[in-house]
Amino acid sequence: MLRPATRPVQPSASAARGSATSQRLAPYQPYFIAATLACLGYGYWLVYRGRKLACAEGAVCARPLPNHIVISGLVVATLLVGGAIGLDLLAPYFLSP
Repeated sequence: MLRPATRPVQPSASAARGSATSQRLAPYQPYFIAATLACLGYGYWLVYRGRKLACAEGAVCARPLPNHIVISGLVVATLLVGGAIGLDLLAPYFLSP
């Protein structure tokens, strides 16, 4: 159990560790971005390929599964990723003196 006097120190110590970790991973940022975009692209490909394969021409089709939640999740993830990449690219222009 932590003493009351040391409790405020713990969050700042964990933030410093996180900052050090992010600095060590900074050279790999383009690879993380590429992997993220590849995963998003694969997700969109699976969703829209599934629509085309769900009801083949001339076949008896069941009702296709609702993909509204999946599509909504992909759109939200795309917006978050786009915002994060955009903020990272535009931040030097806003923060420079």
